[in-house]
Amino acid sequence: MLDGLDSVDWRGLEVADRDRSGAEVPKMLRRIGRADATTRQQAVDQAYIGLGDLLLAAEGVTEASTAALPFMVELALDPDTVARPDLIDLLAQLAGDGAAGEGDPGWPAAWQRQWRRLRGLLGDGDPATRRAALRLAADRTADLLERWHAEEDRSVRLALLPVLGEAAAAEDPAGGLVAEVRAVLEGVLGGEDRPLRVAAVLATAPLDPQAPLRAVPMLLELLTDPAFAPELDALSWCALDREYPYDRDDVTDRIVDVLEHDPAVAASLVAGLAAAGAGGRTRDAGLRRCALDEGWRLLVDRPGAAAPLLPVAAGMLADPDDDVRYKAVHLLAVLGRRAAPYADRLAALLDDPGESEFVDGTVGDLAYWALTRIGDPRALPGLVERLVAPYRDMQGRGYCPSDPRRPDVVDVLRPLRAHAPLLLPAVREALRDEVARKGWLVGELREVLRAWGEDPLLPGEEAPYPPAWQPPPPDAEQAEAAVLAFAAGGDRYGEFRSALASLTGHGRRPAPAVRAALAALRDAERRLSPYRDYRAFLDDEEIRPAIDAVLALP
Repeated sequence: MLDGLDSVDWRGLEVADRDRSGAEVPKMLRRIGRADATTRQQAVDQAYIGLGDLLLAAEGVTEASTAALPFMVELALDPDTVARPDLIDLLAQLAGDGAAGEGDPGWPAAWQRQWRRLRGLLGDGDPATRRAALRLAADRTADLLERWHAEEDRSVRLALLPVLGEAAAAEDPAGGLVAEVRAVLEGVLGGEDRPLRVAAVLATAPLDPQAPLRAVPMLLELLTDPAFAPELDALSWCALDREYPYDRDDVTDRIVDVLEHDPAVAASLVAGLAAAGAGGRTRDAGLRRCALDEGWRLLVDRPGAAAPLLPVAAGMLADPDDDVRYKAVHLLAVLGRRAAPYADRLAALLDDPGESEFVDGTVGDLAYWALTRIGDPRALPGLVERLVAPYRDMQGRGYCPSDPRRPDVVDVLRPLRAHAPLLLPAVREALRDEVARKGWLVGELREVLRAWGEDPLLPGEEAPYPPAWQPPPPDAEQAEAAVLAFAAGGDRYGEFRSALASLTGHGRRPAPAVRAALAALRDAERRLSPYRDYRAFLDDEEIRPAIDAVLALP
């Protein structure tokens, strides 16, 4: 097979990277084919990254993709190829691009010629190869059903069930294949294999989004069983879209995903996890941390989850685990004034030094912020000094933008304009120190002063740089068009917010279609923000009232 590579004029074929030559493709295929156990990682890199860079183009499959296909199939079918799963994964990506009708027109026929051979990978002797091959058959319900009835390896069966459910959801609902898939899933749900029952719930969601809601009692019983986490660890549930096997937290995350369309039910699962972790059959700090993580991920997308999750977080403010307290206080902080009934409990944590394992800041830092969000004056003495202190010796911050974290200084202070007389001396002192040190917070502190209507410069200081250019505000017609575009699924948040300000400034009642779009956005069960951290809540608290102001125009 490798000798046949020389019969192709690779240099004349289009590849994804126009700065590179198709002549690189046969070289990579040879390296993959000749690799052994000692050079496996190099072969994996060649298969997943090297070939991918050449064959996967934004426009779809390339001429080189079609030419390389038979050679890639030969390598995937050869049990001596050490990078088979990664090569199969690349084939699945190419198949998806080709199925979308993009790229080289010769691809569909070439793929169909190879599919009969690739189909044999579903019954390969290596479970890892069979798992990888499921992606090749992701839209072939009949083949997946046949594999299900023949498959005996639990790890493959776990990966197969969700793929089977997705494939069946694309079939004719009245057809026999869908009925057969439903029967399979019902049989697994009524069986004794607990991880497979969870996989069946996930597989049922595309066919019936209400089915996972009905399964919550069963799911809660499994997730809170002390024996379930070790059972998952021993089984090594390898999903197709993940590099590492699922643990209990990962499975919980997937379950909350399929429940998320009903925030009340999803929140009830989170509350059940928290209660079980605090007592019940086991006192499990890991389960409590998992509950708060899932509560946060639910809340950052679904405003309707706030009411049921508030008492869950409040009940963990005195938890003995530092990470649990950190996440609980953070959740209360983002909820702002809703957390007012727990202000005294938060004030008791102002000096709490507890930290989260992976996030900067302390429980006390977040308690200060939570009280400012509530409007409690107990957070004001020493607030600026506390906010600035962590930046004195640091070289920047690291965090995941979708995880709980200590807020930026400007986001804590900017809303406190009513308390500017008390806080202003400390802000100016911090600015003087930051300017002298060329510190990280100079820009943020100047932004705070501007928001408070104060001079952002120090006495005798000249403007360090001219103000950034701002586009002119849109006229009324442009603003209405921006609203409609955003409501239709656009992602231009800045233009949308400018449009709201412009419509309010013009004082003209928008057209009926624009009013309807704004009302739907205001009532939507999602955050109106591009962020997925605490800033999503700050944006929501500004955008929804701005929508109300436009809708109230006479």
